[in-house]
Formats: sequence, structure tokens, C-alpha cells
Amino acid sequence: MRYKRLPFDWMPATLDWIPDDLPHPPLCAAANRKLDGLTPRVVPAVYFPDDGSIRNESTTIAYLLDERHADRPAVPRDPAVAFCSHLLEDMADEWLVKIAFLYRWGHEEDAAFKSRIVTGEFLGGYYSRAVLDKAAKHFASRQQSRMRLVGATAENAAMIMMSFDRLLKAMDRLPDNSTFIFGASPTLADFGFYGQLQSLATDPTPWVSMRGAAPGVFPYLQLLEDSSGIETQELSLLDIGAATVDLLRIVVDIYLPYLRANERALAENEPSFAFKVDGLRYVQEPFKYHAKCYRVLREKFSALDPGARSQVETVLGSTEFLLS
Repeated sequence: MRYKRLPFDWMPATLDWIPDDLPHPPLCAAANRKLDGLTPRVVPAVYFPDDGSIRNESTTIAYLLDERHADRPAVPRDPAVAFCSHLLEDMADEWLVKIAFLYRWGHEEDAAFKSRIVTGEFLGGYYSRAVLDKAAKHFASRQQSRMRLVGATAENAAMIMMSFDRLLKAMDRLPDNSTFIFGASPTLADFGFYGQLQSLATDPTPWVSMRGAAPGVFPYLQLLEDSSGIETQELSLLDIGAATVDLLRIVVDIYLPYLRANERALAENEPSFAFKVDGLRYVQEPFKYHAKCYRVLREKFSALDPGARSQVETVLGSTEFLLS
């Protein structure tokens, strides 16, 4: 929204994250009323005043904002860049969240620290330490109960951490050739990465890892936080650097095999699925939404014209997992 220079009001919503016997401040209550009837009840959610609609799911919101406010698009005009940007944003939404969950809710220090910050915003001030502690413990317990669903388990930690290590190495090299992932202006991919990396950069344990392994990530996040002063540039895959190629290869090596394994488990009605990368095993219960994500990615790839497809094939190295 800041990048697109659109005025907006930020309203925290508690949903079911604060126990009923604790105070719900007026600002959160107002937001919650606006979200009545929203399905699924997840954030972020955006209220569009022109037609009174409320939409959630970050990718959907980004495309809608570009449709309604075409200036300063988050989705690149070049079809090859647009596809690769969507590919990285999808990985950020659906795989990088596993990294964030594993760190924040798998480490007691991180869970205690961040649950107080999150619930403190929801409570809105004028609360006792006892109220904050109760709300924070409720929220942390809720999130920790979802770790298995997300796949952020001790059994999967080695692969998740390997993917994080590869991500940090690539992101730390990004400033060598570029400002943002695909060039001088941000895209949907950058905003997807921002959501997860900013979370990791403000949690105690991953902050230490990022500070040591990838100090270049911090100025990148600082630029993205308010990129309203960045002018939109035309982008091309012909101009991307090695760091961006490395990010895309993480998609090819880890995220797309994950999506295919998940889809096959659903098709065969299996209770769980597993796959391996570099000898590391990952196992999870199948997740229907990720089958939809995989279908959309293949449809977008199939819709590319021959020239754009050739560029995508070159930077990805392999498109085996994108062929229907």
C-alpha cells in the first residue's frame, strides 16, 4: 500500500486470538465487526471502500490492488518476470512461513518475546502485566498447536534450516547486482519475502543468525518498509543477477518438489507424504490449499508465450515440476 502510494488505515483485529474473558479494545472490536462473515478468518484482510468488499489472502489482495490501481504495479508488466515473481512470492507465503514458525514458536524465548508484542498491540494499552501474560500465553499456545499442520516440526527442522541457509546466502548477495529481487523496483516477490524476513529479523533467535550470516538483508528490509519513494522501473529476466537465480533455484530444488509430493498424497488419499532433498527428509500431512497453489503455478506457466517461457526455463534450469 505504501509502495503504491495508497492512503489506508491500519486496524489490528484480534479474531480468536484473545481469550473472551480479557478486554478487547475498541479499535480491535471495530475491525472484528468489519470481518464478520469473512471466510476463511485469516489476515491480512483489506476493506475496499469503493464497493464495500473485504478480501483476504495476500496474493489475491496484491492482484486486486493492481487491477484497481494500475499505477506502480506490484506485478511486473514483463510476463516472464511476472511469472518468476509470482513463483517466489508463492514460496514466501507457503514455505518461508515454515521457517518463521519453526523459529518463533519452536523456541521458548522467541515465543514468549513475540507473543507479548503481538498481543500487546491487540490489547491496545491500559492493561496489567497479568492480563498481558494471559493473552500472550493463549496466543503462543494457539500458534504452537498449529506447528504440525504447518510442517514446522523437529523432524523437518534440518530441511527447513537448510532452505533458510540457502535463502540467506542468496539474499545477502542481492545488493551486489540489484536493489530488489528483480531490479531497481520491488515486485510481488519482494513484498512476499518482506513479510517473512521482517518477522524473522525481529525475533531473538533468527535475528542473531541473520545478523551473522546475512547482514545485507537488513538494509533491503529497511528500503522495502516504505518504498513509496522508489520509482517503478521496467524489469527483465535478462538483467537479473546470480542472487536472484539462486533464489529461483530454491523454488526448483525444494518448493516445487514439496508441492508435487503434497498433490500426489491428496490424489491418492494418503494420510501423509514425504520427500527428500540432499539426503534430508521432510514429512507432513497433505494440505489442500497447497494443491491449489501448485495448480495455479502450472496454469500460469502454461499460459506463457514461447519467448517468455524460454526465458523462464533458462533461469530456472528445470521446469519438470511445472509441466502438467
